[in-house]
Amino acid sequence: MIYIILGITGLLIIVALFTYLSRRKNDTPEEIIAPPAECCGAHAICEKGLKKADSRIEYFEDEELDQFKQIPADSYSDDQIDAFREVLYTLRTEEVADWLLSLEKREIQLPDILRQEAIDMCQ
Repeated sequence: MIYIILGITGLLIIVALFTYLSRRKNDTPEEIIAPPAECCGAHAICEKGLKKADSRIEYFEDEELDQFKQIPADSYSDDQIDAFREVLYTLRTEEVADWLLSLEKREIQLPDILRQEAIDMCQ
């Protein structure tokens, strides 16, 4: 009977020792790597801001839209709106935000009627 009690006690001591060692191993702090000094921590926004700061203009096979430079968003004709719509509907969803940025860099205002639809496609 004493051997059974000693065996169980020994087993409990071994389990406690392994538990203690595994917790101690997990308690060691992970190495924290500081982000670059220019990083604000809002990566999705930051990356878009970097794209915005880049002066290069990315085209989406929409060079014909350059003729609408500096035209107010509420003064497009139906045919002109259709030219924007044609480009918008050929873009992949992940390209829409970059296309809107491209238009902004080129000083082209998206027609009011398409603005909300394009923004919805970005999200």
